[in-house]
Amino acid sequence: MSTTDITMLIDTVKLEKMALAKRVGQFLVAEQVQEERATVENVARVLAQDVSAQVREVLAFELRKCKVLATDLAEKIAHDVESVSGAFLGETMVFTDKEWLKLIPGLKEPSLVVVARRKDLSETVQEKLATVGQEPTVTSLVRNDNLTLAEVACDKVVDRYSDNRRMMDHLGARADLPLKVVERIINNVSDHCREMLIEHYAVDQGVASKMTEDSKIEVLWAQLKNASPTQIHAFVTDLRNDRRLNYLLVIEITGRGCPTFMESSLALEAGLPLGRIREILTLEDPAAFVRLMQMANVSKSMAPRFLQLAKKFYGKTSNVTPIKDAVEDKAKDAVA
Repeated sequence: MSTTDITMLIDTVKLEKMALAKRVGQFLVAEQVQEERATVENVARVLAQDVSAQVREVLAFELRKCKVLATDLAEKIAHDVESVSGAFLGETMVFTDKEWLKLIPGLKEPSLVVVARRKDLSETVQEKLATVGQEPTVTSLVRNDNLTLAEVACDKVVDRYSDNRRMMDHLGARADLPLKVVERIINNVSDHCREMLIEHYAVDQGVASKMTEDSKIEVLWAQLKNASPTQIHAFVTDLRNDRRLNYLLVIEITGRGCPTFMESSLALEAGLPLGRIREILTLEDPAAFVRLMQMANVSKSMAPRFLQLAKKFYGKTSNVTPIKDAVEDKAKDAVA
């Protein structure tokens, strides 16, 4: 027998198996007597292990409409390569929620993507997909407009991908988000997406602005809390050059435990060396402190707050009262 003859024989056998797989699948989709069904399911088990992916594809495609199917056979198909399992996983109704939760962690990413596009996913199944799936799966879930995305699933997505702007924009584009989720992501989306969220969910502009500002402070603090004095000074310099340095920010960051941030800010604004700023902040010379507030253009409403920070990080208790009096007496005329 020649090579050509062998190839033709193999092709013929494969075609016969594909035809058999189609008939077996169609038989099992229809309601049958249990004894006959059990016999045919055994044939299906053999076909589900066939070396030819095309044979397995035909079987899986037909069985996707099955209302009842042996668990081992259904799981065998589900764990096959995506070209075989895809159509089956996208439509089958044979798995309960409990079975889905058991099945999902063992599926490969392409198969999880297919599952994430289904329109009948329960809250628990959504949460499982958002937990174990990689970015393609989670993206498919978030962009699935055929279902209402559960809050637990949304929270899991934000927990895992809050730093992923693209994912947050996908999530923000949905029209069914709980307000709590909107509040969580409004600082993590693009400006365009934020505008859509504010408009669609009627988020107060003032609240949104405050949330955004709070988020920026958190990001800045994460960068500064373990930074060296040199690094902090560089941060402050960049902020000032970008016109993003303001005294509310200085007070917030300093109050969290970073007096170096205040030193650098006052030094740059007043045009004084850092060493001199530290001397003044010891509060040994009340007049020098007031002059520093003048030179740095600290407003009279802000000056007392800087005094409190100086007292906390540099000053001596005995010096506080005369300095406070000096600030209150001189700030009205001396500080803008």
